[in-house]
Amino acid sequence: MPATILVVDDEIGIRESLGALLRDDGHEIETVASGEQCLERLESRDFDLVLLDVWLERMDGLETLERIQAMDHAPMVVMISGHGNIETAVRATKLGAFDFIEKPLSLEKIVLVIHNALEYLRLEEENRRLRSEIEERHQILGNSVPMKALRQQIALTAPTNGRVLIYGESGTGKELVARALHANSPRNSMPFVEVNCAAIPEELIESEMFGHRKGSFTGASEDKVGKFVKADKGTLFLDEVGDMSLKTQSKVLRVLEEQRVEPLGSNQPVNVDVRVIAATNKKLEEEIARNAFREDLSR
Repeated sequence: MPATILVVDDEIGIRESLGALLRDDGHEIETVASGEQCLERLESRDFDLVLLDVWLERMDGLETLERIQAMDHAPMVVMISGHGNIETAVRATKLGAFDFIEKPLSLEKIVLVIHNALEYLRLEEENRRLRSEIEERHQILGNSVPMKALRQQIALTAPTNGRVLIYGESGTGKELVARALHANSPRNSMPFVEVNCAAIPEELIESEMFGHRKGSFTGASEDKVGKFVKADKGTLFLDEVGDMSLKTQSKVLRVLEEQRVEPLGSNQPVNVDVRVIAATNKKLEEEIARNAFREDLSR
């Protein structure tokens, strides 16, 4: 993956050797001798990566790194130093450096670290692209009064951690609303996990929701991670929640109250931080009246 790389070092020999090595590797290279010159170049053009010496005159590498991180669209930064120590490396990492390389420089390590940094950049860009595509795919369109009211409700509710119950007939877009709530919430970088409560047999739904340990029942040949744990720090969407049995409802309510889940066959609870969004096409007031749904779960 060819990249634009800025080498910042006050030793001309280091600049020339790194420049030659990285150009041979297919990258576009510029070199400067100071932190001030580094910041000037970053103001005038974009770079994918900066190789930055710690020990520079006037503005040292750590101060330069701090100023780089304050920029919009800051590049990846790899620190290099002839006087490296753990304290400096830790501080550089806390300031946002991707990695730290000590002098004398190992050419093999430089190539490997740069490869890893650029691969990280590629994956971040891919994640941004996919997230953008998902957001576009799950946009709620329409300018009617009800659609505008729905978008307003989503905008008000999404930033909270409150549980949400979505009513609507089949095919009206309940999952679309659930995904919009997740996409506009502080949890949007964490998992969105869906469970169709109507599609899972009653004898398997507890295992699906809470997980199980190997040997906990016939056919449990290995450990299984439940949906609550998979959704940790994210959002769990319980579709067709009105089809859930009273027994499972009771266990779900306990997990929601305690934020802990106990896999089948285990006596070791697992802490979870999950926002639950549920949806149903049933009139839950009628289900509650005939004792088919827990009133405390509908609140």
